[in-house]
Amino acid sequence: MSRPSDPSPPSLTTTSYAVLAQLAVHPWSTYELARQRVRYFRYVWPRAESAIYREVKRLAAMELVTAKREYVGKRPRTLYSITEAGRQTLREWLATPVSPFAMDFEAMIRLFIAPLGTKEQLVAPLEEVRDDAQEMLRFSGAVKQEFLDGRAVLQDQVYIRAHAVDFFISLLTTVDGWAERTLAEIQGWKDLSPDGKNDRGLQLMAQLSAPTPGEHTERTPVPPRTQRRRRSSGQGSTE
Repeated sequence: MSRPSDPSPPSLTTTSYAVLAQLAVHPWSTYELARQRVRYFRYVWPRAESAIYREVKRLAAMELVTAKREYVGKRPRTLYSITEAGRQTLREWLATPVSPFAMDFEAMIRLFIAPLGTKEQLVAPLEEVRDDAQEMLRFSGAVKQEFLDGRAVLQDQVYIRAHAVDFFISLLTTVDGWAERTLAEIQGWKDLSPDGKNDRGLQLMAQLSAPTPGEHTERTPVPPRTQRRRRSSGQGSTE
């Protein structure tokens, strides 16, 4: 006697929804999907290109997207489009709570453990962060100009894309400014020991723009509930 098949569908991940979201606004090849990820999603959805290639094929097997073989000149390519089932899946996902804000920022981990290394080992990644931020700001300016010239592939989505580009430029400007201030402070240090530095650290802490509680407390602050909420079962994992 054969075993009954499992009726439950394969689980969808954040990558699944990100790919579906891209295909919901325009059909793309896997190469074009990867390029769009670099343009818009890299800082909020850091995934390897190989993950996109695997995922779009998995979504096609689930009949959430369709694959059409075509030729550009003599070069073959597979163009993927979202199906109505894929659109419905996105609509259901849009009705779920958003995941808590998170960042994937290796330089911050290196800053936390900086006393284990040397001053040079702290300065180098911070300089790389500035270089990356400035390079991406130049790229963001080119994307901005592309829309202003009316030649963007998704020109009809400019009313949405303007807010996305605003977010990325604001984020990159913040990161660039933070790296510049941090480098300026560290360059005056002889080493990474706390000797003579903690008083200055408290001065910098006091100048930060976050509001502080109105009364003194001995309790250790805990992250807000919004940062501890779990995904709903319908949202899948974060891969």
